[in-house]
Amino acid sequence: MKFNKKIKLINNYFTEIDKFKIEKFYILYKIYNFYYKNINIFSKKSFNGFFEKHCIHTLSISKIIKFLKKSIVLDVGTGVGFPGIPLAIMFNETKFILIDSIKKKIKIIQIIIDELHLNNVQIVCTRIENFEKKCNFILGRAVTQLSNFIKLVKKNIKFNYKNKIFNGIFYLKGKPFENEKKKQYLYIEYNIYNFIKKKFFFNKKIVYIPSLPIVKKK
Repeated sequence: MKFNKKIKLINNYFTEIDKFKIEKFYILYKIYNFYYKNINIFSKKSFNGFFEKHCIHTLSISKIIKFLKKSIVLDVGTGVGFPGIPLAIMFNETKFILIDSIKKKIKIIQIIIDELHLNNVQIVCTRIENFEKKCNFILGRAVTQLSNFIKLVKKNIKFNYKNKIFNGIFYLKGKPFENEKKKQYLYIEYNIYNFIKKKFFFNKKIVYIPSLPIVKKK
């Protein structure tokens, strides 16, 4: 299968993604392209540059962490599958749970899961307020203000961890994050442009909020 230059961008920045997984990204694009043309799930501006704005953007989290096999990763307010689906393709031995309250979007994700044979992905149609399962990591992109997001999902984070870093939240943010820095929570900010030298990522950030284990006093 021949891949165009746009999809090769993925391999340029994520060399660990093999040809088999690249083929899945190609199929992913074809599915989204169909729904973009028929039911307008993306704006024209958003869909142009699909691989860069959606796939590479969400895969940038892998520059911070390589999810282990037994990890459980929860994508809250996934919409039509971001950031969960691209990361589930990349880390195909890690379990991903994608939740959203809009049935139409969940149906599209189910089609994607079936077409790509993503056996490591579970989808749930619900609101995070009603979801109680605990996971190692929580993902979010453009769901709500970060401080609100933390309040909603902190109940879902496990304290025992097996990855190289503490369990916690990975949230993809743009420039507006500058207005949230006065909020009282511990975070580490990563500039995506440091990893991916493309203009689109100049003001894009990954914000990691670790959930530190409680140490009992002796």
